[in-house]
Amino acid sequence: MAVNDKELLDALLDNIPDSIYFKDLKSKFLRTSKELVKRLGLDNEKEVIGKTDFDFFTEEHASQAFKDEQEIIKTGKPIINIEEKETYKGKEDRWVLTTKMPLYNKEGKVVGTFGISRDITDKKKIEQQLVEEKIKAEELAKKAMEAGRLKSEFLANMSHEIRTPMNAILGFAEILKDQLADPQYIKYVDIILSSGKTLLDLINDILDISKIEAGKMELQYRAVKPQELFMDIAKIFSEKIQTKGLEFFTEIDEKLPKAILVDEVRLRQILFNLVGNAIKFTSKGYIELKVKGIYYPDRSKIDLIFSVKDTGIGIPEEDKKEIFNYFQQSRHIDVKKYGGTGLGLAITKKLVNLMNGEIEVDSTVGKGSTFKVILKNVAVSSIESTYSQEEIIKGRVRFKNQKILVTDDIESNRLLLNKILSVYNLRILEAVNGKEAITIAQRNKPDLILMDLRMPEMDGYTAIKILKSDENLNKIPIIVLTASAMKDDEAEVKKINCDGYIRKPVRRAELINELKKFLAYEEEAIPILSQSSKLIEKTGEQSYEKASTQLKNAIFSEQLLKQLREEILPSLTKAKKELIINDIEETASKIKSIGNQYNYPEILNWGDKLLKYCL
Repeated sequence: MAVNDKELLDALLDNIPDSIYFKDLKSKFLRTSKELVKRLGLDNEKEVIGKTDFDFFTEEHASQAFKDEQEIIKTGKPIINIEEKETYKGKEDRWVLTTKMPLYNKEGKVVGTFGISRDITDKKKIEQQLVEEKIKAEELAKKAMEAGRLKSEFLANMSHEIRTPMNAILGFAEILKDQLADPQYIKYVDIILSSGKTLLDLINDILDISKIEAGKMELQYRAVKPQELFMDIAKIFSEKIQTKGLEFFTEIDEKLPKAILVDEVRLRQILFNLVGNAIKFTSKGYIELKVKGIYYPDRSKIDLIFSVKDTGIGIPEEDKKEIFNYFQQSRHIDVKKYGGTGLGLAITKKLVNLMNGEIEVDSTVGKGSTFKVILKNVAVSSIESTYSQEEIIKGRVRFKNQKILVTDDIESNRLLLNKILSVYNLRILEAVNGKEAITIAQRNKPDLILMDLRMPEMDGYTAIKILKSDENLNKIPIIVLTASAMKDDEAEVKKINCDGYIRKPVRRAELINELKKFLAYEEEAIPILSQSSKLIEKTGEQSYEKASTQLKNAIFSEQLLKQLREEILPSLTKAKKELIINDIEETASKIKSIGNQYNYPEILNWGDKLLKYCL
């Protein structure tokens, strides 16, 4: 049975879920769909026919609709898919997606308009919610960035405020130790030095966290021999493990490449934390260090996998995730007994992630724990990291009566630098701020300027810019001394065209070596076998007895050789029997003390290198 056009149109208008309407030249309704009748709140189509939008909508919407339809009638151009806000009289506003077309008769003449509107109110609400959520998210992001900025600023200020007095405490403690003869007083000073180092380590841990979170922790990749690195760790801790009556097992893959590209300092930091924790929380049984490498098909990379297993107190299941959070330790640990700040594992996890790795823990309370680290895509290096076979320790430095301008607002810092530098045949001028430094520099033309950054009246940044822009002064080398430890500050320092950068607390050897780059000096070259330094740096690659022989054969003065033989070698032997980390630190302090006593900057540097590997 055939269906006529009217029946087809009726079927469409009665069932389509959109609003369809036909209007005459005056925009009066001719036909509508049931959906439109329903949307207008009416019962049937007859209540709509002959009326206009002005009968149902507000003046604002009806006027715009009428204007659009009259333009279509005039031009014959349709309006396709425009979003309209329909504002009703006494009803909630609605949003529609509308298409309006000219209505032609059989002769092709425009006799009105027709259109179709789809309700998109729910869609618009969702879009609006998304916009609002985006605005909120952006506001939260701004607040988070501001909070991060304030946090970084606080940490930088905290670092500066703590490092500044620590510079004086540690510096004068070293000087005082050189003047003491009573072993008891020397021990007291050693405690001051050790406690100061502990405080600085804590500051460094907090700064490490801040740098990692801010994305400012930069890894320093270099060629490292993995076999030697892991054996070093094993040797460093072996004596302490034996002291506690534990066994120590190592299983290091012989197929590891000769050299890999990693950040050695950060990798050692990870291993020290893991092995140190294993020893701390294990009172009987054993510690086991396993290392292996899985080569990629082209053998240019490996996955470096290592684990530290212990038979210690273990970690409850509910604490396994918490222990990697800042300032949190397992809840069943006796903090008074074991100590710690809850930062070690948090930093370890962050460093592992930063090195494109993963860390996991498997543990049972009362039976022990295994921490496993996987570092992925570690590049195999074609260049092996080696130590120079010939080194010269250059002895007593004597500068040629040059002038140094020390600029620092802290009196103790100026006094410390004056005390350190005066024995090197240097004349010291002092300024308490940048403005005074410029005046003194103009008047006295110093050979070098040591410049603090944060000072009242005029800071170091401004002073350096002025000095470097002065034709009469811009050739004077400027070395920045700062208590700040943030990477951003280093970048700012580089921008102001300074000649050197040393972070407080200032180490004498580092300072003298920096001065030697810019000032004329004389020194007596005294050869010494490099393997003794290498021994301490590598903490165990050679036997202490062999080091003793090398030191005996070195060409030192009789008094210095005697001091090395009677003080240093016994300390090295002691390190094999007692708490090795503490003993190594103590030995380093003794080495530095001898360096101070004989004014040998390179011996001081030797002690500094030893301390570096205790971090």
